[in-house]
Amino acid sequence: MTPANLSPQQQLKERILDQVLAFLLEGDWQQIEMKNIASQCAISDAELNDCFPNLQSITSAVNSRLTQNFIQHLDLSSRESLRLTWLDSLESPRFRAIVHLFIDASQQKSVAWRLANVGWNQFTNHVASHLGYQAVNQDLPWLLGKSMLKFINQRGRTPLKSVDS
Repeated sequence: MTPANLSPQQQLKERILDQVLAFLLEGDWQQIEMKNIASQCAISDAELNDCFPNLQSITSAVNSRLTQNFIQHLDLSSRESLRLTWLDSLESPRFRAIVHLFIDASQQKSVAWRLANVGWNQFTNHVASHLGYQAVNQDLPWLLGKSMLKFINQRGRTPLKSVDS
């Protein structure tokens, strides 16, 4: 949702970024192409190019938003807080979708892979600056493993694509 106090150009940029983020979190990675983004936003290719001259400029902006969405769920005051808030946050559809993106996108070379890779690097640097490399090298792999087990256990019960919150 875009705030009303932004200029029309900035509102359009926000709408575009919202759409690309939705593609990512819903697993529609193949849709991340300029023509598909313009079509989904009901704008012309020229309007899209006025806001973002290329796909790289869109993905850079989305990456910052993706990392912020992810980090806001976590308490980085201690390694224990990181582990607890991560596991609790797996109940949030948005957090779960981002973790799912990190895991699934790592398996293929695509725009989503580049976004997930850059986002994961930004996130691990953020964790390292707050908690040190021991948290990055020990806690994050453990948390990804726990997340994968939770996804496997939930697969038959609930769809993973719900990103309402």
